[in-house]
Amino acid sequence: MTARRETLSRWSFPRDDVLHGEVFPSGNPRFAPFPTITDLLNANFCPVAILHNLLHGRDYALLGEAPYEIKRRGDLFHRFIAHLKLSLIKGELRLLGYDISTQEAKIRLLFHPFAERYGFRFNARSEMWTRDVGPWVRRKLQKKELQNISANDKIFFELSVANFYVPFPYESGKRSYPLRGRIDEIDIKRKHIIERTIKGSSSDDKSLPLKDYQVWLLWRVLCSLKGDQLPSQWNSINFRDFKLVVETPYKDFPVSHENSDYIEDSHAAFAWIHDISISESPGVIHEVYENRACTPLSPNQECGLIRTCYPRNYPYPLCRPEIKQTFKSWYQYLLWERMWKGDLFQYQLLRLNKTELIEKGLILEGKIVSFKDNEIELDMSNEIGSVRGYNEYTIIPFGTLFCGEEKKAKLLKIKGNNLIMGVQDRSSILSRDAILRPTSLESFSPILQEPPTFLEGQKQSGLLKLQHSGAIKEEKAKYRSWIQLLEAIFGIRPLKRGSK
Repeated sequence: MTARRETLSRWSFPRDDVLHGEVFPSGNPRFAPFPTITDLLNANFCPVAILHNLLHGRDYALLGEAPYEIKRRGDLFHRFIAHLKLSLIKGELRLLGYDISTQEAKIRLLFHPFAERYGFRFNARSEMWTRDVGPWVRRKLQKKELQNISANDKIFFELSVANFYVPFPYESGKRSYPLRGRIDEIDIKRKHIIERTIKGSSSDDKSLPLKDYQVWLLWRVLCSLKGDQLPSQWNSINFRDFKLVVETPYKDFPVSHENSDYIEDSHAAFAWIHDISISESPGVIHEVYENRACTPLSPNQECGLIRTCYPRNYPYPLCRPEIKQTFKSWYQYLLWERMWKGDLFQYQLLRLNKTELIEKGLILEGKIVSFKDNEIELDMSNEIGSVRGYNEYTIIPFGTLFCGEEKKAKLLKIKGNNLIMGVQDRSSILSRDAILRPTSLESFSPILQEPPTFLEGQKQSGLLKLQHSGAIKEEKAKYRSWIQLLEAIFGIRPLKRGSK
């Protein structure tokens, strides 16, 4: 549960002239970010976690120790389950007619080459099967869930959902906020929305903290979408009836639709994100640290940001206070750059109509001609000239900008008016219409290219690393050129050319 914060009277959305690009993007944008569900989870976990996410480009508080390894294993866990279920739907894998031990062996034979393609060596694959995948497979076989999957199933994986007005009850009315996220799995036939995690143990008697909240938020976004914002096949589906489930390797946990704590936590999380991002009051940062979830004497060992919150206090460089004071404003400026380029782009995608999006070059539309061997061919009609010189895109082969199956794609070649794109994973279901948008947020005019927004986050992270780095002994500090340079720039040491 996040630290309580007064609910906003309203979210700061971009004005119409900002949305239409009539305002020069500079300084405080005066609109709040377009938050992801991970942002809300970070804010709920600890206000300092979302501050580090926004200002310092650090977004792995929830992953704990070894965050990159946990993320890598978690990604493989999700991908393999999707691959397994799609193989059953397509008839590429058959389980009926065998006993459970044989069924498990067939799935294990499917897992090893799949994991190897993602760079997992034999020992790592074996360990992951024993710890994560194997327990999940065994209990799903025991419940006959995998054996009952057939060609009639409609199961979707990694489905992106977003809306600029997601309502949350407040007193006798409501507050609406923008929100976007990604659903691990939607099972249309069984009416399930599933959030998976590799964390957890066989002794757990309740869902892992925040995972229940995460699937509830995803469901909330999905229920906020209107018929024309959903894939055309889903117009008649009432997602309010869907069951919410958190899956770990060892257990499944149902999540209630009604929980007043989720609503209160959401209002508080949105308020923290809003105020940290666009408020220029120094009191906001002070309030963030006043409400931190742990202390230096009692740190939260489950947090992946312990070393960021409580860095080693090196005595050198001596000008560290001056560095910290100067960098403070730089972090904020880089955040505003990210918001102008990335968050404004998200608002535009979901608030401008299709004609305006195409006119501004924010999206392209094409027809799917074929999809084979992880290559998709798109008929772009007369829009082919708009993509020359760009090779990385996000393609939506199924759904809409509000609810769709997004795929990272690379332009392989141009054949007449058609594009040949390479995608990493095959889609579960394809429509004939596809939407493309550049992943780097670049303009389709070669004069107005914009850099990818993740670079600002890397700059923030690099600044924080520089701010925290140093030396214990003066002798080492004297021979480290970067420390001497910092002392010359921010301190009182004169900058001299070294002598031979």
